[in-house]
Amino acid sequence: MAQPPGFAPEPAPGADVNDVAEPGREEATGPTPLAGRRVQRTVNFSQDILERARAAATYLAAYEPSAGVRSLADIVNPAVADRVTELEREFNGGKPFRPVYRMPPGRPSQAAR
Repeated sequence: MAQPPGFAPEPAPGADVNDVAEPGREEATGPTPLAGRRVQRTVNFSQDILERARAAATYLAAYEPSAGVRSLADIVNPAVADRVTELEREFNGGKPFRPVYRMPPGRPSQAAR
């Protein structure tokens, strides 16, 4: 379902509303990220999924160069991009969500789930 014009979700409890783009403004707060630039982030994975992905990345990098996988990032980036595209289609009319410079730390409360 697409967000109606001017729609802005309520911020999560404890969220800094200055870190989220305002409705009607095209730019995110903070500097514009460079396209294609890789940044390091901490993400938690299920242990079995991480072990499988590491094994695949290691094997493919060593023995199957035609797979185009040289690191774990070569598996994770396309998977995340595909999932975000699905979410944009399903919940935002196929358009990118408004940019956010920084997400609030921690997990959402049970009420927000």
